[in-house]
Amino acid sequence: MALVTQTRREQLSRAMRRRDAASLSRRSRPANPTATAAVVAVGVVITTLVGLIVPAALGASNPLKAGVAELLTYYSSETGLIGTSWWQAAVALSTVETYAQTTGDHSYDGAIVSAFALNGAGDFENDSDDDTAWWALVWLQAYDLTHVTAYLSTAETDADYIHRAWDSACGGGIWWQRNPRSYKNAITNELFLELTAWLHNSISGDTKYLRWAEAEWSWFEHSGMINSSYLINDGLGNNCQNNSGTTWTYNQGVILAGLARLYQATGHRSLLSTAERIARAAIGQLTVGGVLTEPCRGASCPARLDPDTQAFKGIFVQDLKVLAVTAKTTRFNAFFSRQARSIEVDDTSTYHELGMLWAGPVADVSSSTQASALAALVASVNLPQPAVCGPGMSLWILFTDPLQIR
Repeated sequence: MALVTQTRREQLSRAMRRRDAASLSRRSRPANPTATAAVVAVGVVITTLVGLIVPAALGASNPLKAGVAELLTYYSSETGLIGTSWWQAAVALSTVETYAQTTGDHSYDGAIVSAFALNGAGDFENDSDDDTAWWALVWLQAYDLTHVTAYLSTAETDADYIHRAWDSACGGGIWWQRNPRSYKNAITNELFLELTAWLHNSISGDTKYLRWAEAEWSWFEHSGMINSSYLINDGLGNNCQNNSGTTWTYNQGVILAGLARLYQATGHRSLLSTAERIARAAIGQLTVGGVLTEPCRGASCPARLDPDTQAFKGIFVQDLKVLAVTAKTTRFNAFFSRQARSIEVDDTSTYHELGMLWAGPVADVSSSTQASALAALVASVNLPQPAVCGPGMSLWILFTDPLQIR
């Protein structure tokens, strides 16, 4: 009886989440490229909740459609967020944006409108500079998707805010925490690199963000955080030396997108070479049986794999795709396919839930594990393909614009 009660409770919870998700299909994104936050907010005001989405109707034969529909069951119409973690809600929304850009399915673009309207009063800034950067990247991607200039303006505002946390301690770099300032870590600076390089690529005539991006990479490259195995440790210690912290997968991922976007800005192929070397090191050292996993094993592992880590692997794969498309390389195609195949076979429940362990079993399911695994499924679509078009010649056919992938 306890099992039946628990099952029923889960079904009711899922039904309530689906009701919120269903409302998104009735929200339209602003058509006016000069829309302001106030105009965007209208999309929320006119929202009408519609009936429940029936699980069986989600397209079980299409893992992407089923996966994104399940992800949106975590959407809250009260907060405008997917899930309850502030920074991971940004990552989840980026996954939805990438799904739309990759598939052309804009059924859930209302989530972009809602998140902006319900949470934009503070420009998505807080005392954790990485949190602010995650949201800034979401709005830059939303601008690419919708051409709504309010989103671009927010990304600029956030970049300027983050830059104020740059100082000369340890030779440069952005602080992770602001009040008081503490810890110069990898993820915050990688995010700032991607954000500023991407902003430069998005703003005609920009020089400021390119200057910041180049300064960030120059500092990061010489910071010591890239270790002798070409993996990136978590950050710097109080002595400004590599702290030998865990080489989490997302630390190996965001740098790939950052370097790819800086290459798009400068044309310096050495940036792609460095990124590919980091990517190869990560795949070689952070996979088991070809499937990506966090570098955490042994009795202490459960305590270290806290909810934050649930989003990490998807970030790596999504950003590796940015690199692969930008570099026009098929080198990573087998890796993308391997992750998707393992997730579909070993990490997908009857309800299209996607868990933490891509090699299975389905476990620790949350909005973050759903977004992470879905990101890997999306990344396996539209892979770069070379086509020989004549003797001694080859033509790269890229099905997705590298600037349109996050």
